[in-house]
Amino acid sequence: MKNYHILFLSLCLLLSSCAAVAPSYFGDKLPPTTSVDVYYSAHDVTKQYKVIGHLTLENFGQEWVKAKFIAYAKTIGADAIIITGSTVDLSGKSGGSDIVNADALKYTN
Repeated sequence: MKNYHILFLSLCLLLSSCAAVAPSYFGDKLPPTTSVDVYYSAHDVTKQYKVIGHLTLENFGQEWVKAKFIAYAKTIGADAIIITGSTVDLSGKSGGSDIVNADALKYTN
């Protein structure tokens, strides 16, 4: 019986560590989009655009962060994101880890 309790507790811990993490977002929300372009510099964006908001997310790896940003950007109606870099969170909320920042864009033409 004890083995089942340990197995159940282990399973709960595993599932809670995989909980969905969404970016923090400050900005406008528009009708959802189906695709999002990714840029790392505003100089690379060739279309006219406006910034509709700002995203932040704790850094758990480049591909993971990129996928989370893209998925969330679709829900807020962004056509593209510019990943602007990372900063160290000194507030203590994320244990001093890197925070990745991005701008959400809406094409204007």
